[in-house]
Amino acid sequence: MFIVSVCSLKGGVGKTSVTLGLASAALHQEVNTLVIDLDPQGDSTLGLMGEPATGLDLAEVLSSPRTETVDRAIQSTPWADDAASHLDIIPGSGRSAVLDSPTPTTKELLRLRQALDKRTHQYDLVIIDCPPSLNGLTQTALAASDRSLVVSEPGFFAVTAADRALKLTREMREDGIAPRLLPLGIVVNRYRPRSVEHQYRLAELRELFGDAVLEPVIEERVGLQQAQGGAVPLHRYEGASGKRLTADFDALLRTVLDSRQHS
Repeated sequence: MFIVSVCSLKGGVGKTSVTLGLASAALHQEVNTLVIDLDPQGDSTLGLMGEPATGLDLAEVLSSPRTETVDRAIQSTPWADDAASHLDIIPGSGRSAVLDSPTPTTKELLRLRQALDKRTHQYDLVIIDCPPSLNGLTQTALAASDRSLVVSEPGFFAVTAADRALKLTREMREDGIAPRLLPLGIVVNRYRPRSVEHQYRLAELRELFGDAVLEPVIEERVGLQQAQGGAVPLHRYEGASGKRLTADFDALLRTVLDSRQHS
């Protein structure tokens, strides 16, 4: 089981869009996948289930990281109906917001790792959609993860935000809280190739972070929002931009899976 946290320092960069794009690619490529919605806004839950969480959710898992709790919280998604592989979710809800402390204890940080170690369901890939901050819930995700994938936009605050997220990854590994954790890289999202500002900021990110800026860059296309609005996998979306988007997320997923070879 390979665990990847999708994180960012700020909202509005399309972190959940990247999570859902990767989930769609995983389903398309028949990779058994679990999505964990750590964002109290619950957008990944809404995108994958078509409705807000019902029953057990992530808040209960973190409060009681036992086999029974985590197994009962895992739900099959409608995306995977009649599919050859699993795409399941541990839903998120606003109830997890009370757990997002800016100063979490080590015990709190290790709860998700403990819960996942006790699950009976088997997966090839786990994708964790983090809140748009580096507080307790994001640190909890990183403590359980093998890789961190930082989502950035090509904007004025992108450099500082990406740098802080990568530094947190290194610090948590060095402190021994996340011994398996390595930075996977920065995925630039919502890029508009005709924007001079976006061209400049993308070049700036590449100059400062080099190979840590991943390919492909995800362009801003209406198909991604339309697929999410319909709560359907991107790979089933038939709009004009669908083929380009699916190709980009298939390539990004290959990069994610290939990173398993590096330690």
